Amino acid sequence: MLEKQTYPWSDSSKLDQIKTLIQQNSAGLRNRKSSLHLSASAIVFKNDQAIFIRHPYLHTILLPAGHVDPGELPIECAIREFHEETGGTVIQNTGKLIDVNIIDIPANPLKNEGKHQHIDFRYTFKQADIQADNAELPVFLLMKTSSPTEFQPYFDLLSV
Repeated sequence: MLEKQTYPWSDSSKLDQIKTLIQQNSAGLRNRKSSLHLSASAIVFKNDQAIFIRHPYLHTILLPAGHVDPGELPIECAIREFHEETGGTVIQNTGKLIDVNIIDIPANPLKNEGKHQHIDFRYTFKQADIQADNAELPVFLLMKTSSPTEFQPYFDLLSV
């Protein structure tokens, strides 16, 4: 799907590398004890701002995201994690895959997890609502210039 898009942050060499990793590690991608996991993120815009969370272990501002569970599609994971972490919901059938990245994750002794990598599927959705009082994590609405540099190119989607 991404191969047919012309996003400036996505190129064929990155996609080829990710395809190879998936093929080489297909048996353990949903196993949290493996060295490579699937994850999914949601970027949801509210006017000219995007919804972010503060990660409880990494103590940084990120997109709502999480591990893809066995039997779950990455897009389903992105919807679930957005709801769990922000208390908000997205409009069904508005999800669009916009990027896939390899992310290095440091060890987390609290969860007995060693360092590993995520193949993170990133989706954009239209927002149905947000109720931060139901959020399990701190939620932030940030403009492009205030958001982490990694996510700033995604704000170009607002003009599409």
